[in-house]
Amino acid sequence: MIRRAPMTRTAWPRRAPALDSEPKQDFPSVKRSSVAMKTGAVMARVSAAPAAAIRKDAPVRSEAYRRAVAGLPCKVCGIAGYSQAAHPNTGKGAGIKTDDRLCFPLCCDRPGVQGCHPKFDQHAMFTRAARRALEPAWAADTRRRIESMGLWPANLEKPEEK
Repeated sequence: MIRRAPMTRTAWPRRAPALDSEPKQDFPSVKRSSVAMKTGAVMARVSAAPAAAIRKDAPVRSEAYRRAVAGLPCKVCGIAGYSQAAHPNTGKGAGIKTDDRLCFPLCCDRPGVQGCHPKFDQHAMFTRAARRALEPAWAADTRRRIESMGLWPANLEKPEEK
């Protein structure tokens, strides 16, 4: 419905704004038990100390390396031409990304087929334990293949192998 004319005011009078003549009480006084008082004292001591900053390692970023990884066939199904650089899901968190040198090739979605990369990220292919074992092995194999093919970017340092 499109209204062509502005809405008109009704005959009802406007309410006068309420005046705050007396202060509002936030919480009624409540008797505290000894447990609550002890807990409050502990919380006061804990919150008084400033929190220590957590040091985050700066992950290595290299678009040239990710492109080299994407040029390899998929680690799961072996299809070539549809690969993406898949980062492992270990060591990630809020604001924490993994190193590009740890990624491996997995295929993307294509018409009519769900790719291995989305399935892998959605935990639909392997159990968590299997993923934890596969991710470092696939990353090490990918690094070896890129290095043996001569595709390792010149400005990217090689990681220490464990």
